[in-house]
Amino acid sequence: MQNTLNANTLLSPVEALTATYDRERFEDIGHMTCMTLVLLGNYAQTGHFGGPLAYTPYNVALHLAGPELGGLCYDYRNPKHPFCDKFMLAGGHNIPTAYALWMIMGEAMARAHTATGDPRYKVAPEIAMLPIDALGFRRGAGALKTLLKENDLEEHPLFAQAKLRGIRSLAGHSETTDLTNDVNGGPSGIGIATAAGKAAFWNFLDAPESLKVLALEGEFAMTEGHAQELKTQALAMQVGKRLRILLSYNNAGIDDTLVGGVIDSKYKQYELEEQWTSYGWNVFALENGNDYDQILAVLKTMEDWDADDRRPMIVIGRTVKGYWPSAVIGKIEGYGDQLVSYPSHPYGLKMNEEYFVALAETVERRYGVEFEGIRNGPVTDERERLIQLKTNIDVVMSLLDQNGLGDWLANRLINIGDAVQDDLPLRVDTKRDPFLDDQLRAENLPVEPQTLTAKNPVSGEEQEVDISLFKKPGEVAGTRRAISEIIKWMNYVTDNRFITLAADLSESINVEHGSLWGHYNPITNPAGTRFKAPIQEAGNVSSAIGCGNSSRGVRRSMSVSGITTMLLRVYFAAAEVAARDPRVGVIIIEVARPDFPVADRNTFADSDLKAAAKGLYVIRDFNPDQPKHGYVVVQGSNSTVNLVQIIPRLEEQGINVKIIAAVSEELFDLQPDTYRQSVLPPEARYDLMVVSTGTQRVWPIKNLGPLTDAYSLTADWDNQWLTGGTEPDVITEAHLDARVDLCRD
Repeated sequence: MQNTLNANTLLSPVEALTATYDRERFEDIGHMTCMTLVLLGNYAQTGHFGGPLAYTPYNVALHLAGPELGGLCYDYRNPKHPFCDKFMLAGGHNIPTAYALWMIMGEAMARAHTATGDPRYKVAPEIAMLPIDALGFRRGAGALKTLLKENDLEEHPLFAQAKLRGIRSLAGHSETTDLTNDVNGGPSGIGIATAAGKAAFWNFLDAPESLKVLALEGEFAMTEGHAQELKTQALAMQVGKRLRILLSYNNAGIDDTLVGGVIDSKYKQYELEEQWTSYGWNVFALENGNDYDQILAVLKTMEDWDADDRRPMIVIGRTVKGYWPSAVIGKIEGYGDQLVSYPSHPYGLKMNEEYFVALAETVERRYGVEFEGIRNGPVTDERERLIQLKTNIDVVMSLLDQNGLGDWLANRLINIGDAVQDDLPLRVDTKRDPFLDDQLRAENLPVEPQTLTAKNPVSGEEQEVDISLFKKPGEVAGTRRAISEIIKWMNYVTDNRFITLAADLSESINVEHGSLWGHYNPITNPAGTRFKAPIQEAGNVSSAIGCGNSSRGVRRSMSVSGITTMLLRVYFAAAEVAARDPRVGVIIIEVARPDFPVADRNTFADSDLKAAAKGLYVIRDFNPDQPKHGYVVVQGSNSTVNLVQIIPRLEEQGINVKIIAAVSEELFDLQPDTYRQSVLPPEARYDLMVVSTGTQRVWPIKNLGPLTDAYSLTADWDNQWLTGGTEPDVITEAHLDARVDLCRD
């Protein structure tokens, strides 16, 4: 196949497909998928039309090609298997194509299991997507619980499938819980920003090159900041062929075209292919991204590409927004012009209107079936709408009975699923979770400096490592000084499994020296845990999240960009929770750059060296012999240091307040009730002021009383921008310095 889209000589050639595949079957499943997604929009009168249709051939090919042809290696019966390929429908609004395909797959497997009783075809109802779920398109889970009962349809035979596990809510945007989809994708396609991190994760673990990350996206979403940052991010992480993006280039957005609309056509150099080749990506172009032969050819080409080529891959295929598999030269038989480009973006058709009927009739003619009621106009009765919807979804599903299509699909899914390995050769022991090691519990952290021997997990080289997790009272050290020590201790205990991904300022934020073996390079230094990254916070954070949540089968922890770390006791307390609670995936910790003298905790009411791990702790308690004057909650390094300095003045003036350091309300909520009551009883929230370098809009703890604003000290005390200057200048202007007038109004 030749790439003739433009004169860009940097495009990689797409080899002609020599392997055979069941093209007719792909086209049949494609027809079913297109008709199903259009039915979803027709009866829900919401959702999206043109984009999902344009994506459908990509989607069908990826799910049915099989790993030998460069398609997904996954198991429909266990789509979250840790060693499945990662599939990302990054453009969230395009999810109807996946909903439709997954329903068809689920129905094929259910029919095969019913017909044969063979357990290989069994899919747990909680996993499968089924035709009954068409009723759940863009409906909330709460409404679906009573939908059939409210419409006297609980015992109707059409809806018997609902008895398996109810009706699944299909939100209308891609979710990580959606079968093979691996990432949440909103309307902006933000999901793709995590792709480089997901690929880097498997490279770091030296997974076989066959394990890959495949993402679908559109050209407009690729103009956004996160996608632009991905271009640099993937190269910086040297992810290579493991990352493969299929871009649907139909030159159409929501209200306009891209080239010739948003971008004036006089800008001749605005070429998508050149934008990616100029960044150094491995770029393939397709004349027709809606053609299965071309799609399979490029999937196979990418699969066979040299793994030593460290360039990430992208396919830019010309597609039609509003694609219809039976259209001929832009015409729908019996109707006229096909609805394409940006007018097809939303589902803008009225229920059962003429164009929808024309599309349905192409399926009727091709397969000899008939849809019910579609020629009688919109359905106004809710009960009848549900009946007509499910009836016509079942008409589409009946195509599985033709020419053995359902058996072919079920067996195809079995064969692809059986290719997923339960255990891949990785350079880490997946049977052991090092983040559960008791040495990482906050209570067990070594107080004294440690000199330890670290072993390179790749080369076997050994070296001595000095780690100091605590500072003595009076030493001058800001909280950021703990970062490298935290990272070193984590890597020592976890066998080099703590990765830092920081912008090009890792030295200044003190993460540079946390890696035991230096900068990561997949070829020359695979044991390095310091990933190089550019100064682009969205891309770095997204990549770190992608790397961190790539597989529950391989435990992980992550330091994210330039926004992480804090007091090490708090970090380890949070990490202890994250390692044991699957609901906790990302820890965000603020860091203070200034250096301060380390406080002598023996002067605090709570003298526990590791008190910060409790989330909230008491710096100064009430004097029981004096009237109580209320509670002070302090957050932030400068504000805390300065408040501690004026405690003697409070005592001199007889101001009897309880001072509480607020480090993490989430950690505080995990403490025993007796501790929480002793530190901050419920009534305290109505007799409390906050001292914080933060803002009144975001208090360190929730549910504070109505007078908190009036009595608190925050950096935005006068609702004006601070003028800047040195650190002392800023703190003084914010009225958070230690020279505060304790008696001022």
